[in-house]
Amino acid sequence: MLQKLWYDRPVRTQLLIAVGAINLLAALVAGAVSIFNTRTATQVEMEASLEVAQRFVGATLKDLAAQNKLDQLDQELPLQLKHLRHVRIMFMDETGNLTIVSPRTHADSTATRYVPAWYAALVRPQVAERSVRVMAGDGNPIVILGEPGDEIAEAWQDFSSLAIVWLALNAVVLAVLYVVLGRVLNPLASLSKGILQLEDGHYATRLKPSKVKELAVITNRFNTLAGALDTAREENSRLYRQLITVQEEERREIANELHDEAGPCLFGIAANASSIQTIADRLPPERTVEISRRVGEILSIAERLKAMNRALIKKLRPGPLGRVKFAELIAELTAGLQGRHPDTQIRTQLGKLAKSYGEPVDLTVYRCIQEAITNAIRHGQAQNIAVHLGEEKGVVNGGGRAPVELHLTIADDGKGIAPSTPKGFGLTTMTERVRSLGGICEVESAASEGTTIRVEIPVQKQRKKRATRTPELVGELS
Repeated sequence: MLQKLWYDRPVRTQLLIAVGAINLLAALVAGAVSIFNTRTATQVEMEASLEVAQRFVGATLKDLAAQNKLDQLDQELPLQLKHLRHVRIMFMDETGNLTIVSPRTHADSTATRYVPAWYAALVRPQVAERSVRVMAGDGNPIVILGEPGDEIAEAWQDFSSLAIVWLALNAVVLAVLYVVLGRVLNPLASLSKGILQLEDGHYATRLKPSKVKELAVITNRFNTLAGALDTAREENSRLYRQLITVQEEERREIANELHDEAGPCLFGIAANASSIQTIADRLPPERTVEISRRVGEILSIAERLKAMNRALIKKLRPGPLGRVKFAELIAELTAGLQGRHPDTQIRTQLGKLAKSYGEPVDLTVYRCIQEAITNAIRHGQAQNIAVHLGEEKGVVNGGGRAPVELHLTIADDGKGIAPSTPKGFGLTTMTERVRSLGGICEVESAASEGTTIRVEIPVQKQRKKRATRTPELVGELS
């Protein structure tokens, strides 16, 4: 849960949440201190107001007593006490009823009308009432009560104004932090994207230098690393192309040896066996039977060896390579695989294709299809395999013409490849072959969901090379 709520969020979000939480905590502490101070100040103010009111009422009663106007308290007291604040003065008549003397309106309820109840409850102090006897002895008292409403209203006005200012400033600070953190952390996002591109094999990726000193060091190191990887990839591709060239040369020589040496030898064995059979037919029948049986075994072994020899030659190097159209070469390959594996349905769809893309590209695509179908049948136990091959326009770079790419897709419905299964030698070789030509080879697979192999090879360069070589060949032939 914590991983999902916190650690999976972007760094900018985490920093903004942290700053917002700190500001909120500071606001809560400041609010608590403000409420405590307001409550204390209100209590002190109320005590002082009650004390002043009590003395003022006592002095007023003495003046009224000196003027023999005590029987006119309900008329005289409101006139004398109307300027007192924060208090309510009530007179108890002979019947025991309280009559409000000052103020005539309920000031406390009017002042606190727009004050939240929770705030009023927090800051309202506990103040004891005061009373003053009109006459010594058992005279009816004048009750003085504290009225903190207007004081609470003033405090709430100050508190709410500060809260609004705090909210506005906090919003401005968070907005500024959002923009600043975006500018500061943007190189990290670019660095993450760059690392993903490096993982995908795009070693030409470079990052813009950052204006932040620490991040500038990281981006410079990244660009240096990417340059080193790009150089290493180019060197590895060059070496792998040389390796493939040497390997194919060796295959060609072995195939030629098998064709030029083993083929005639096997033909000679079959011819000699046939001649022995002809000679044996002239001998007595009792001797001919045994010789014919041995000759038949020799001819059968020779035929098996010739079939094996033809299969090895074809596996080492496609016979029609360079002599037939590329589409016909691929169709012959898939047809041959279909014939050897009748239980698997192989569907081939060929789009627009040139007559040839050069031996490196033609042979790479040929080997990819051969390896992918063989793996799907042998390891994936696929029942259906779909092969799609054709030219497509690539992504336009720099406003120029879109490059031509050869797209190959081989999809099957086999057992698939488990995520924990390491890539085998065949898939590794296929990937390296494609990358050595500047292409991309992606394998998508999951257990029990089949496998899909996508290959993209740029072929525009190969075409240009063939176009530039044509005059040289014509010159040599002439």
